[in-house]
Amino acid sequence: MLAEAVSGAVERIYDAALRPEGWRDGLEAVRRLVGADHAVLLTREAGRAATGLGVGVDRDPLNRFAEAASSGGPAEAWLRSIPAERTVASSSLVADSDFLRTEMYNEIVRPMNGFRAGVFAWRGRTRSHTVAVCRPPKVRDFAPAELQALQLVMPHFAAAQRLRRRLAASELQVAESRSALEALDSGVILVDRDCRPHFVNRRAAEIARRHRGLRLSSAGVAAALPAETNLLRQLVGAMSAIVTRPAEAASPRSAAAASARLCLSDPEGGAPLVLTVAPVTAIDPADGRCGPARAAIFIAAPDAARSVDERALIAAFGLTGREAEVAARLASGATIGSLAEAWGISANTVRGYLKAVFDKTGTHRQADLVRLVMQGFAAA
Repeated sequence: MLAEAVSGAVERIYDAALRPEGWRDGLEAVRRLVGADHAVLLTREAGRAATGLGVGVDRDPLNRFAEAASSGGPAEAWLRSIPAERTVASSSLVADSDFLRTEMYNEIVRPMNGFRAGVFAWRGRTRSHTVAVCRPPKVRDFAPAELQALQLVMPHFAAAQRLRRRLAASELQVAESRSALEALDSGVILVDRDCRPHFVNRRAAEIARRHRGLRLSSAGVAAALPAETNLLRQLVGAMSAIVTRPAEAASPRSAAAASARLCLSDPEGGAPLVLTVAPVTAIDPADGRCGPARAAIFIAAPDAARSVDERALIAAFGLTGREAEVAARLASGATIGSLAEAWGISANTVRGYLKAVFDKTGTHRQADLVRLVMQGFAAA
């Protein structure tokens, strides 16, 4: 019977750790385990006021307890007298007759309807915690079997509290990371190894709504053309392999070098989307393992100005300066008409430059040229 009660209390304590507001449930589990009147969790941290949480106790006396624990007076001295990581009866710290005359009892404990307590403390470098499970003055003291039951449970309370802190740190890091991704001008999609999206920032969602070459669904990120979808998923698979390699192989430097670029065609002939796929190597601080996201897809908006390395185009294909400029401008979303107007020449003259670019680069359509330029010559 005792084993079942202890097991149930431990289960409730770990359940409480998964919810920021769950510690009252954990305290209630401990209180019920030994049939106490109330239970209190007191947390003290260097440079900060102590905080108290309780079940079966009014807020005002609990606040006074927390204030006294930070004042350097009797309450703080009493808390320091509790041995670490071991459940003890408060009567073993100070005799009942002496305790009744103390300021600690008359100013703090009595207003909470307490007198006898089973207490457990754990301490870190800058933070300490104490759980006190309490009974009124006319109720018997805690028996050895009850203290033993508390000793079986209390280390789990400490472990669950440490777990809650790690989860909170992880949640904060995720929230901060997502806020940063939302603030980017470019679209960002975090996908798992099967190219299923786990995070889509607002800019990526907007691009997907407007551009016919990108499709988002719970089944996975896809292109309008099956061949481009296959290429995208091959790249995501390759990035996932980098993430799952041993740590020395998945260094940030190797991850950055492994990023790849591809273009997604607009089936109606509009400017293609330029995607950069990179591995996600961030480690989840909650458990030391990678999260579900394995790759990040960065999307250059079709209406955003894109920088193209014209010198590299000249060197690679023997283009003239004007021909390289035509290729770069078209890849950046310009049209033949807009170039003719900007340069004060005829559209046929621009087409002549474009034909020369086709001949030198081995392409035959403007979409193929744009893909070539953006995959190989867009500035990082």
